Amino acid sequence: MSDILYDLADGVATITLNRPDKLNALTPAMLTAFFAAVAKAGADPEAKVIVITGAGRGFSAGLDLAIIGGGGSGDVNPFPDAAPQWGDDIGPALAPYYSGGWPTLITCRKPTIAAINGAAFGWGFILALHCDIRFASTMALFNATFARIGVPGEKGAAWLLTRHIGQAKAMDLLYTARRFDGTEAKALGLVNDVFDDEALLPHVHEYAKNIATYSAPRSLAAMKAQVWTALDEDYTTAFAAADKEQHLATGTQDFREAFTSYREKRAPRYTGR
Repeated sequence: MSDILYDLADGVATITLNRPDKLNALTPAMLTAFFAAVAKAGADPEAKVIVITGAGRGFSAGLDLAIIGGGGSGDVNPFPDAAPQWGDDIGPALAPYYSGGWPTLITCRKPTIAAINGAAFGWGFILALHCDIRFASTMALFNATFARIGVPGEKGAAWLLTRHIGQAKAMDLLYTARRFDGTEAKALGLVNDVFDDEALLPHVHEYAKNIATYSAPRSLAAMKAQVWTALDEDYTTAFAAADKEQHLATGTQDFREAFTSYREKRAPRYTGR
C-alpha cells in the first residue's frame, strides 16, 4: 500500500500520510510522493482545497531516523575523524530532501489545511506549520525537536513559528523543545481550533467543503498570496538561510553527539562545537 494516499471529493483533495505503524515518519520516497500529491492537487481545477492528515494515531512523527546512516550513498563522510558508527551518508545523502518541495505548500494556489490527529514532531511539526490553517484533535502532540538533535529551526520553522504565534512564544517552543498538546496549541494560537479525536476529520472536511463550495478559487489564490507576502521578510530568503545553517550544523560535533546519544539511549552531552 502506498505511503501517501490521495482522494478527491466535493472539491477537497485529501492527502493522507500512510505509515501508521511508524506514526507516519517521513522517508525520502514518502516526501517525494507527498510533494507530488500537493502539486497534483494544485494543478487540478477540480481540487479547490487541500487537506493533509495522517493515518492511525499520528500526524507525522517527523523524519524517520532509520533512514539516516543507511550507507551505500557514495557520498563523502561528513565526519572523517569519527569511527563509522552508523553509515557515512548522515548529511550529504539527505541533501536533496532538505529543500525539495517544501515551498510548494505555500506557493500552491490552493488553501492547505492540516488535520493534526496525533503526534506532529520535527519535520511533521514543520509540515503543519507550512499549512495555511491548522485544526488539531485533543490527542495531538506537538514538538519542535530541533534543539535536542543539534540542528537549528529547520525548513524555515523558526520563521514560520514566529509569524504564527509571536517571538516569545516561538522561542519558548524552540529553546525547550518541549511537548505540548492540542489544547495548548489552541491557546498559543498555533491551531485554529481543537476537537475530540473522532470529530476532527468530519469537521475539517465539512470546513474544507464549505470553502470549496462557496469561495472563488481565483479569490482564494489571490488572498493566499496576499497573506503570505504580507510578512516582513520574504519566505525564500528565510528558507535559504535556514538551509545554509542546517548544512553547517551537520558538520558539528553536537550534531554527531545527538545521534550517538540516541543510539546509545542516553542523555546527550553537547559541547557547543
